[in-house]
Amino acid sequence: MVVSCLLVLLLMACSDASLAVESLTPVAPSEQEPVLTLFLWHAWPSPEQQTLAVLIDRYNRAHPNIQIIPQAWPIATFINEVRAAALAGSGPHLMVLKSHTLGGLAQDGLLLPLDNLIDRSEQRRLVPTTILSAQIQGDAQDVQLYGVPIAFDTLVLYYNRANVTVPPADTETLLNTARGLTDASTRPPVWGMAYTLSLDRTIGYMYAFGGRVFDEEGHLVLGDEGRAGTERWLTWLLDLRQDPQILAVNDSITIDNALKAREALMTIDWAHALPSYRTLWGENLGVAVLPTLSETNRPAQPYVQSDVISVNARVTDSNEQRAALDFIRYMLQEEAQQALLAVAKQPALLSLRLNRDILDHEAARVFRHQARNAQGIPNNPMAHEVVREELERMQLKVLRGLESPADAVTVADSLLRQRLGLPMPAEEP
Repeated sequence: MVVSCLLVLLLMACSDASLAVESLTPVAPSEQEPVLTLFLWHAWPSPEQQTLAVLIDRYNRAHPNIQIIPQAWPIATFINEVRAAALAGSGPHLMVLKSHTLGGLAQDGLLLPLDNLIDRSEQRRLVPTTILSAQIQGDAQDVQLYGVPIAFDTLVLYYNRANVTVPPADTETLLNTARGLTDASTRPPVWGMAYTLSLDRTIGYMYAFGGRVFDEEGHLVLGDEGRAGTERWLTWLLDLRQDPQILAVNDSITIDNALKAREALMTIDWAHALPSYRTLWGENLGVAVLPTLSETNRPAQPYVQSDVISVNARVTDSNEQRAALDFIRYMLQEEAQQALLAVAKQPALLSLRLNRDILDHEAARVFRHQARNAQGIPNNPMAHEVVREELERMQLKVLRGLESPADAVTVADSLLRQRLGLPMPAEEP
């Protein structure tokens, strides 16, 4: 009890001026209803952590019979702590999770399925790809929702409007503009484009080239139907790597250093990096959807990563379930979603008004538009761990000149089949 009281006091102390609102008059808990205490675990850093604490404090003051007690964990150990506690039959009632972690927890029966608790009309209020990122396909090919998205992240083009007045609409224009802005003769050089050639920041263009890893039925097609597009994507990445007028490497530190030193004028990065680019370019910051791939005239399909609130499978009491769902719905109300937007958490609520008085309201519209033309990040353990590892290895070998795109695809397809226990393709006679 002493610990809980201290935590509540700490939450009230965390309120900052940017979230100040007229105080709610505390209402004494009803004598007929016991106070339900629900613990919520998360790994949000500052200032997101403070915003979450303020929102929880508001909720608690408005709902005297329900008290949400947050507990922050280091991001490096968070999922292990959640898993260990849930496997022991304890842990929090609620968890704020990254959508890519849902599959393993759901597979182990540690999360409560929410489809029967959050109806379709409520789900349709959210950016569609955020829902997709929170759904898990079961063994019987059924799809279940294991978390309710409250915010999302995706990839966009950032550019300095002092040098680029109109954002490039396609990749040919993007690269030609970048080359025209590059001056490699200076020390340090000025780069028109700095691009981290990591899997997560480039795979959207693999799909634009027509590359595929699995087909719609879940069959591995990397080495056959997906081969041509994947090889073209790898060749495109290699050409970028070897272009003397483009700073394109797999090393994110090199790219980050060039951007921080103001040596680069455009880049592709995640939405959560918006505050960094606002600091870097100030009022000259431009944000645009990813340019269409000129070679195929197809849009890039980057990943969407969602922040979701999930419910511990041990929460079987109907009163606790109702309380948990009530808090989740509160986090999707406009006031809460506006508060998340103020700390660069892109809100999942489709109907949220992005008024001109909101900082970075134009960027928020871009993020939302990009998210609706993207794909949910893989969230099952096989796709996120095994497949990702082999695709990263395939990409890196090509960028280092160790294998040709064709050989790299062949090797990756073979290794995936071995690791996933799939039969090798029949050899042609």
